[in-house]
Amino acid sequence: MMNVIHQDLDLWEVWIEYDQFHPENFGTLYVHGEITTGQKTNSCLVKLHEEGRQLHLRLSGNFSGIGDSQEVVYSEPIKNLNQYSGVCIYAGEELVGFINDIEIMI
Repeated sequence: MMNVIHQDLDLWEVWIEYDQFHPENFGTLYVHGEITTGQKTNSCLVKLHEEGRQLHLRLSGNFSGIGDSQEVVYSEPIKNLNQYSGVCIYAGEELVGFINDIEIMI
């Protein structure tokens, strides 16, 4: 479930893809979304920190809610299936979304 705090965040997904061939990691966590940027710019998601089992990411670039739509992606290898229970997304210092539904793809 995505709790949208900022109305211009749309189409967000979080999933874990199992990697049976990696000897140490369970798989890879992916965060994929679409944002509206104020200008044609390259925006991305940058890891801020982990707090408990919450992953905190920040949108880089100009996030104004007016202008072009752009896809953003974040990925990270994870050691175990329960490493994260949710993802918080920030624009600057403002929390703009929280996703607590992480799909598992095996």
